[in-house]
Amino acid sequence: MSHNSAYWLKETRNPKEKFDLIELANTQRAITNFIKIMTGDEIPVEFYSNDDGDSMTDGKNITISSLINERNIDSIVGLALHEASHCKYTDFSVLKRITNHLAMKGDLLGGKVMISMFLNFIEDRRIDSLVYKAAPGYQGYYNSMYERYFYNDIVNKGLKSHNYREEEWESYLFRIINIFNENTDLDALDKLREVYDIIDLKNIDRLKTTKDSLDVACEIYMLIALQISKQKAKLQHKNSQPDNYKGPSKEKIKGEFRKQEEFLKGNIPKSNTTKAIKQQLKAISESKISTKDVNVGGTHNFNVHIIDGISDSIVNVNLYGIFDNIKGREQDISKGINLGKKLLRKLRIRNEQITQDSHRLKKGKIVPRRVYAAEFVNDIFKKTDKSSFKPISLHVSIDGSGSMDGPKWINALINTVALGYISLNMNNIDLTISIRTSGGGNSKQTPLLILAFDSKKHSINDLKKLGYFRAKGLTPEGICLNALSDYIPKSSYYLDSYLINMSDGYPIFQDGVGGVYKGEKAINHTSKIIRNIKKKGVEVLSYFITTDNLGSVKEDELIKDFKAMYGKAASFIDPKNLNEVTKTLNKLFLIKNMIS
Repeated sequence: MSHNSAYWLKETRNPKEKFDLIELANTQRAITNFIKIMTGDEIPVEFYSNDDGDSMTDGKNITISSLINERNIDSIVGLALHEASHCKYTDFSVLKRITNHLAMKGDLLGGKVMISMFLNFIEDRRIDSLVYKAAPGYQGYYNSMYERYFYNDIVNKGLKSHNYREEEWESYLFRIINIFNENTDLDALDKLREVYDIIDLKNIDRLKTTKDSLDVACEIYMLIALQISKQKAKLQHKNSQPDNYKGPSKEKIKGEFRKQEEFLKGNIPKSNTTKAIKQQLKAISESKISTKDVNVGGTHNFNVHIIDGISDSIVNVNLYGIFDNIKGREQDISKGINLGKKLLRKLRIRNEQITQDSHRLKKGKIVPRRVYAAEFVNDIFKKTDKSSFKPISLHVSIDGSGSMDGPKWINALINTVALGYISLNMNNIDLTISIRTSGGGNSKQTPLLILAFDSKKHSINDLKKLGYFRAKGLTPEGICLNALSDYIPKSSYYLDSYLINMSDGYPIFQDGVGGVYKGEKAINHTSKIIRNIKKKGVEVLSYFITTDNLGSVKEDELIKDFKAMYGKAASFIDPKNLNEVTKTLNKLFLIKNMIS
């Protein structure tokens, strides 16, 4: 793990492995926050694509590479901060109108290209100094950036070699942009020490503006131009190294030199991001998506992505390949709402306070009609007891794997929407709905827990968004239930907490990077998670949805495994008669203990 990013970046398994979309989005968000802290401005940070054109910052936007892993993250953050510092401190009008500035200084137009390179180098040193003082905590990221582009092994050895010691422009440019490298040789060129003194890095703060940096760049240019003109008639070759010094070839040095030149120009090579990926990253940034590592035994962790709510943005980009906005579920949603209306009429009693009078008591409130008998019988008092049903926290979690697709999912959807409608129209029933599945590419799958609906904060329109989900993927049963357990409240004297699980069977999941979740291991793990949830006082009701087509797998084997996972909480229902779930809950809600 890069030591500067380790405190905020989640550690991954393979340092060379590219970041996934969540990690990219988190990195984008972190860099944006860093830039805001440093500049005080809202500067957009986006991933580079071919549609962006030049990758150099224009003073208003920052682009970063999408090819990020643990090894290069610090340098990429440093580069983004560096570009942001240009937005903050560099006067881009000077860069745009450099021709006019040079024309006013005399006959310098012929040196525009070289002066521009010197200007970029000096300006980098000036704004770096400002950042180091304003935000010293970011210097580590800057150091990683410079180590990557300027202080690598080839450059270090190249500075000590016999290469780039001729009195010519290319030699001076190479030696100047690496002049503060500890391996530099200030005697490699005749005017290099004078250049070092002109820059005067220790007093770089004397340069207050980009125009001041330009003045220094012009001074350096004129010094070198005069030197080269004197040597034009003869060849100069200086070699302060012994003849047997073995350094890199000039071709290798030139390759790194060209990278440095492009760095100064702001043309940093950045891995291209497709338009589709950029849209997905934007959707993630606009949505509430978190992660949780789940260990099922051994050294491998499964990273669950937790999606809080079904937003329009994640539907529009079909995030994880499990959403679409194709019409076709409106009828099913309407059936669910109508079913909810019918059940609601039967459950109205839960909104009512139950009162009961106890008569013929020796203390309490006087019953007027019994006062006549007060002289003979001392039982003219009564007491009124008021009772109400406990609030209910109900969590319905549905298996959203590919095997649930079709009638099973449609019926599960109808019944779940019915419960959602009830929760929105009753005071003492809070309902959350989650979907467990997996998504991603064909070679790499991610366990997904979708917190699709919460009656405490969502509306009927949010409930209808359940219709955008398409049952796909694998069955990371216990893995997702582990993440889900954090969102299920404990039961108490004042609250009844339930977990209603609907599934069609066997847990199986492979993430494509070494993690396999199936067989006895998965069954035992799921059973353990259910026991842990029950220890919180949560009542678990788990419904196995049978199927007509099991292929080579016998249904009795699936039933056996289901019972092993859920124990006494296991029930078995026909997918065509899923309203059995709502009927059970209807009875349960009405007979559950009351509080006085």
